[in-house]
Amino acid sequence: MKDFSTKQTFVGISLGNQSSNDTGVAILDKNLKIVTLDKLYTVDDITFFLENLYGKEDALIVISMTDNATMLSHKWKVYSKRYALVQTTGNIKNVENWQERFSPRGAEYFSTLKEKGYDVFRYEISDIKMKLRLGGMFKNRSPYDCKFLQNVLRTEYNMTELPSNMLPVSQIEAILGAIMAHKISESNKAEVLYNYKGLDVLTLA
Repeated sequence: MKDFSTKQTFVGISLGNQSSNDTGVAILDKNLKIVTLDKLYTVDDITFFLENLYGKEDALIVISMTDNATMLSHKWKVYSKRYALVQTTGNIKNVENWQERFSPRGAEYFSTLKEKGYDVFRYEISDIKMKLRLGGMFKNRSPYDCKFLQNVLRTEYNMTELPSNMLPVSQIEAILGAIMAHKISESNKAEVLYNYKGLDVLTLA
């Protein structure tokens, strides 16, 4: 694993699976103080943000995996099992890759950043919540879950600059990604879960 101990800033991006869903962005410094907290929408917005990110040579950038918006619902898949597997019939075509679990949104651009020498990785939000012992208490992305996470960030991680009103869930998840990057820098340890379109998906060791 590359030495990340010299990194100065930690960027978490909670990627929306389509432009109508906001993408949360959080930048933390070495003291876990929030430098930037924002929302983006289109891939062009994300590209512009990263291209103009000051000091990205000294940043550890992590981008969440996001579900494929064109994938059919879980309920449909359960009902389909009594008839035939999708993979064994030619009647149901894999149009627009709806069978894929993850969305390839922005993956090509993220790979170009890696090719330029920047430290860019992916992460799974559910995995990081589990590793930080923040998952399973409330329904995922529910108001109770968001409020709980925001209170933990304020108390356990001393992020007193967080507003009293509830943040968008994408920004909270982006902060969790940035915290993961910070912990990887401190311990200089990480595990690779798998590789997705040229980028390693990391988790805490």
